[in-house]
Parts: sequence; C-alpha cells; structure tokens
Amino acid sequence: MPRTLAPLIPAASLLLGLALFLNTLAALLAPSLNSTLWLIDLRPLPIALQALLTLAWSAALLARAFRPPTALLRTAILFFALAAAINTAAYYLLLIRGSIHTARPIPLSLALAVVLALLAFRRETFTTLRPTLLFAPALAALGLLLQILFFGSTDYRRPADAIVVFGARVYADGSPSLAAADRVATAVSLYKQGLAPTIIMSGGPGDGPLSEPQSMKALAIRQGVPPSAILTDERGFNTLATIRNTSTALAPGARILAVSHAYHLARIKLTSDRAGLNAYTVPAAESRPLLGKPYFLAREVAALADYYISK
Repeated sequence: MPRTLAPLIPAASLLLGLALFLNTLAALLAPSLNSTLWLIDLRPLPIALQALLTLAWSAALLARAFRPPTALLRTAILFFALAAAINTAAYYLLLIRGSIHTARPIPLSLALAVVLALLAFRRETFTTLRPTLLFAPALAALGLLLQILFFGSTDYRRPADAIVVFGARVYADGSPSLAAADRVATAVSLYKQGLAPTIIMSGGPGDGPLSEPQSMKALAIRQGVPPSAILTDERGFNTLATIRNTSTALAPGARILAVSHAYHLARIKLTSDRAGLNAYTVPAAESRPLLGKPYFLAREVAALADYYISK
C-alpha cells in the first residue's frame, strides 16, 4: 500500500470502532435508534449477547487504530469478519431462493468482511491524530455512499399492506417529472402483481396548482389502478414526514412496499425502522438514467448523515 494511503487502515479501524460503539450505546438507550444492523446482523442472538459482542468488537477496532494487531485483537477482528461473511452467505441464499432481486449482487457485508480482513493483517497504525482529521471525514462519507449504493440496488418486494410512493417534482402544467413517473410506474406494477391492495401517493406541493400526490394519482389511474385503491398524503413534505404520516394512517406493525429511486432507499429504511414501520424497499425502474444522479447521490450522503444523527 502506498505510504500516502497507509493512514486509511487505522482511520477505517477507528471509524468502524466508533460506529459500533455509538450504535450499541444508542440501542441500549432506545432500541428504535439501533443502527448496528447496517453494519452487522446478529438478530438470531439474544439482545444482551449482541450488545456484548459489538462492544467487544468496537474496543478491538479502536485499539487496532493505534497499535499493530496482537493475536487477541486479530482474533476479535476476524471473528467480526466471520460474522460479516455469514451475513453475506445469508444474502446470497435469499438471492438463490428468489426472495430478493438485484442487478448488483454484491452485499455491503462482503465489502465489510474484506475491510476487516485487511485490518486484521495489516500493521499500519496512527502515529499522530493528524491522519484522522485528513482521512476520517472522507471515509465516513464513503461509507455512507457505499451503504446507499449497495442497499438501494436490492429489490425486497413481497406481499404487504400498502405501497407507498415517495413524491418527486411535478411541473407547473401538472405533469410529473421523469422521477415521479418512474416511481408511479413501479408502484402500479407492484399493485397489478397483487402485492398490496392500496397505493399511498405521498408528497408536497407541485410547481403549479396540482400537488405531487394528485399528479401521481392521476397518472396511476391512467395506467389502470382504480381510484378507490389510491390514497393521497398531501403533507409528505420530506422522507420523515411521509414515514410518520404512513405509520399514523396504517395499523401498528403494518408492512409497506416503499417505492423511490435507489439512492433514496437507505434513508427510507433507516427512518422506517426508527418509526416502527415494516418497510420493504423497491427501487423505481428507471426509464432512462437521471441526468442529475451524481448531485442526488452527493445530496443523499449528507441527508443520510443528518438522519442518522438527528432524526
């Protein structure tokens, strides 16, 4: 590894250790704030054992950032890597069974297992805290971007109680933007497959007199969905508002198919989990690539970081 990139190893160890520690602490204070699942899925184990393991792994990773891996640290980190590999195997088993679908069959857990193996066997450490200031913010942003890309590419469609379409721009003449039209078309396809009896169109005002939900509803009706099967949420001004409004409108424990563009789905899932809503995300089938996707991805990284911390 080039000397200029060597600090990436301890910086990655420090960030992973901090993420595990803070997520575990948040989960102990309020289960709804638990975001550890985004790194490692230990749900078959008792809650207390999950917390014990993640705290032990966080301690090992934090220590690893400042010293070469001893036998004990290497064992702890490789045990974490093994758990990530088991998550990877579970992901591929779901793919084989047809329970999920993706055009990008590489889960984030596989990337995590590779990073952990590097941390276990490389010897680079911090000599000063200066590399932390240089590399940690970039690595944190990269981690969020990878989460967005890996999670958003997978289609988790299955029977649910409702399909929720997240709003996108509607022009002054009442016509939906390409993003809104693609989301509606995907929702209509799910409805015609019989996966849910109701579609909820959520959004805010349009550029003209017709709101996002009204425009999307009209398009769905033109595509063959009966008006009685469509509800509108006119106060879905943002992701958090849509999730809160949906959880209020549906019975506790309701299952939804959340439809939006792939870059948006990680934030939807995070918000749904914290609201106690069982959301299965479905990426909108794009009729053509969005021209502003690099901007949307950059904006989504910042939004996901904000939702992690404050929502």
